[in-house]
Formats: sequence, structure tokens, C-alpha cells
Amino acid sequence: MLAAAEKREPAPAMRERLAALWPTLAPALEQSLEARMNDRLKGLQNLLADQEQKEVTDITSILRELEKAIRQEVDEPQAIQLELFSDGERDQYRRNVAALQARLAQIPGEIEQETAAIRTRFADPQPRLFPVAVVFLVPKRLA
Repeated sequence: MLAAAEKREPAPAMRERLAALWPTLAPALEQSLEARMNDRLKGLQNLLADQEQKEVTDITSILRELEKAIRQEVDEPQAIQLELFSDGERDQYRRNVAALQARLAQIPGEIEQETAAIRTRFADPQPRLFPVAVVFLVPKRLA
């Protein structure tokens, strides 16, 4: 019907009649839009909960893999003969190991921070009702 409609204004008397109808139509339209918004919200809440859990699982997995890789590096038996190194190289090696151990100690707290940030981002979603337009199609004989 909309595709077949002509794009011209009805007579002023018809526009006045339609404007007078609006107060009786608006509450039902608003109620219908809010019902649709609430239905959509319920569906999106499930989707958002799944996305939240996926992101928490992903970041935890990534940080656990990092933790495992660092632990393997730190716990690796020292097959390196430090005596062959110069004093500067030995010091650098010790600083590297100390930095890895410090990073390893930070990972559990980082997991907590990242998961809390994700949960905060997904907490309390607010539905939005976007503006709508109402088009009255008036038959030619009434226009």
C-alpha cells in the first residue's frame, strides 16, 4: 500500500481530522512499541549474557596461556652455563627472570580486573525506544 501511495498532502480538513485522532491512537501505539521493546530486550539479554560469558572465558584462557608460557620459561632448569656469560649478561639474565616472575605474579589479579571490567560493561543494559514515524494513508475519495 505504501509503494502505491501518492506523495501528496490531504486536504486541510482531513489533516485536522487525523490530528484530532492522534490523542486516541498514541497510547495504543506507545504501548505496542514498549511491548515490542520489552520482548526484544528479553531476547537480547540472553544474547548479551552469552557474549559476556564468552568474553570472560576468552580473556581468562588467554591470560592462563600466558601464565603457563611464562611459568615454563621461569621453571625451566637452568641448562645455561652462566659461568660462560659475562657479568653483564648474567645480570641481564637475572633481571629477565625477575621480570618474568613479576609478570607471573600479576596475572591472577589481571584476570580478576579484566573479568570485572567485562561484567561491568555488560551489567544493567538499558533498552532504548527510538523515534518512530506514523504515516496515515488516506484514500483519494477522502483526501
